[in-house]
Amino acid sequence: MAERFNVLLPRGGPRSIVDPTRAPGERAPAPGEAGRGGGVSFDDIMSGELGGRSVKVSADAQERTRLRGIPLGQVELDQIARAMDSVAKKGGREALLIGRQATFVVDVPSRTVVTAWSPGEMKGHVFTGIDSALMLDG
Repeated sequence: MAERFNVLLPRGGPRSIVDPTRAPGERAPAPGEAGRGGGVSFDDIMSGELGGRSVKVSADAQERTRLRGIPLGQVELDQIARAMDSVAKKGGREALLIGRQATFVVDVPSRTVVTAWSPGEMKGHVFTGIDSALMLDG
């Protein structure tokens, strides 16, 4: 029955790493292994386990996103995690991640969002201590 619905779902756009169909305690499929949804369960997210790709958000970044109305939900954290993976493969340590709704400075080795800016705050801002930059999807 699930195959019938897969035809109706669009394949493009941002996708979350969450698998709402995985039962609590069920092992997540390994990368490349077939599974029902391929993501992590809701329980994993609540316990802070994001399939080994966890992203921490500093207190400063949490406050800035809250005050500036910057969305920082699971889809955005998944995007940031993928971006950190890409930067890490190239040897980057401090990266500027530029998106449509926000720009983030991240510390790649610790997988931490250090701070965030809304698009209106970007004009004329000088970024220092950054060795990498990446445009986020969406």
